[in-house]
Amino acid sequence: IHHMMTTMMLTIVTFPMQIAILLKEHFNRWYSLKAFYMAMTLIDMPISILCCTLFSVIVYGMSAQPLEIIRFSMFFIISLLIMFIGQSTGLMIGAVFNVVNGTFIGPTLAVALMMFSGFGILLRDLPSYLKWGSYVSYLRYGLEGFIDAIYGLNRPVLPCEELYCHYRYPTKFLSDIDMKEGQFWNDVMALTAILIITRCCTYLLLRWKIVWTR
Repeated sequence: IHHMMTTMMLTIVTFPMQIAILLKEHFNRWYSLKAFYMAMTLIDMPISILCCTLFSVIVYGMSAQPLEIIRFSMFFIISLLIMFIGQSTGLMIGAVFNVVNGTFIGPTLAVALMMFSGFGILLRDLPSYLKWGSYVSYLRYGLEGFIDAIYGLNRPVLPCEELYCHYRYPTKFLSDIDMKEGQFWNDVMALTAILIITRCCTYLLLRWKIVWTR
């Protein structure tokens, strides 16, 4: 949720101002839309990766997760994909709406994505006519990826100093939240596909914006 909201809202607020400059300079034929979009995509990547790395190291370490490079790599990959998709979603909204409307639509969309992710309500408890939403919510794949990274890979029994710990066994926890092990790469592929789709949609919306402004 942090990765989604911070990148999406930041982009929604700043991107409309960049579009105003794009329209002026594009109409003067200073550069093409493809060059602008490629430059905008590449220039954000280094700082985005750096911030995601710092956040992942701090959160993973402070939550006392197993110090295993494989688990951390899985955790980091999911974090990075969610961050880039959140950024792409913000670009899509910012390409169509102004700052005022965008800051309303962004959180509204985030609530829907969270509802279909299995975070507040288990996916098995969703009504049949709403289950389709879980397949388009990238937070669902992100949550599955995080859970698999932390509790999958045959994680041993969790340490517990209490007399009774209901979720001492990771397999019990996975069973209760209706998640299976071994879904990580499926989640990565789904997130990658969503990232490509949202990036392409952003480009098409920008092209539509330019044509409509003319």
